[in-house]
Amino acid sequence: MSGAHVTAVTSVWRGLVAAFREVEATPWGGLLLGNVWPAYVFALPLAARLWNLLHAPRGDSLHAQAALLQESVTVVFLTLVVVLFVFRRRRIEGQRATLGPGLVALVGTFLLNVVAYLPVEDTASTESLLASSIVVIAGTLFTIWSLATLGRCFGLFPEVRGLVMRGPYRVVRHPVYLGELLSAVGLLLAKPHPVIIGIFAVFVALQYWRTVYEERALAAAYPDEYPAYARRVPRLLPGWR
Repeated sequence: MSGAHVTAVTSVWRGLVAAFREVEATPWGGLLLGNVWPAYVFALPLAARLWNLLHAPRGDSLHAQAALLQESVTVVFLTLVVVLFVFRRRRIEGQRATLGPGLVALVGTFLLNVVAYLPVEDTASTESLLASSIVVIAGTLFTIWSLATLGRCFGLFPEVRGLVMRGPYRVVRHPVYLGELLSAVGLLLAKPHPVIIGIFAVFVALQYWRTVYEERALAAAYPDEYPAYARRVPRLLPGWR
């Protein structure tokens, strides 16, 4: 691509960003782009999961029941995400995510979806699948608790909408990511393949990277409260600073 083409593409991109920000700055534009649109995006996988749940076979085995419960908990999780997007607060003025942190957040959010399209190893035992479901359910329930506590301060990008220090946020500073990491361990139990292990390693790195970006934004927005909170509470794992 020539220099002229790069300049043209850059100019178009900047124009689109400027138009987006101009629309987002209006009350209705902010509601549409900051609340309705992301809620719609997450409503699509919610609809697919709900369809799967309603049409899933009802088996009598313990593993079948655990798998059904896992799907039900996932539906609750996605429903909560959609609701929180609809009702979340607007970000604090000046707290806009840049391209790099935004990409890290997006990839970290959706990376594990790749695992769902990889076949389970034929050697996976019933015990492994049952253990996987139990761990995924536990991680998802902890994530649901964390998101419910976060409430209207919820966001995908490292943009500050408030400071929450109660509930699971008294245990670690990023309990949502802790719950997601626990669920990811559950996926490893069902699919202990080198490719899955590699995806898990990248996922862990991205989640940690997200905590760094988010903490910078929170410290800038709350220069007194957040550093004091960070000194008291571990970042991601209880008892490990």
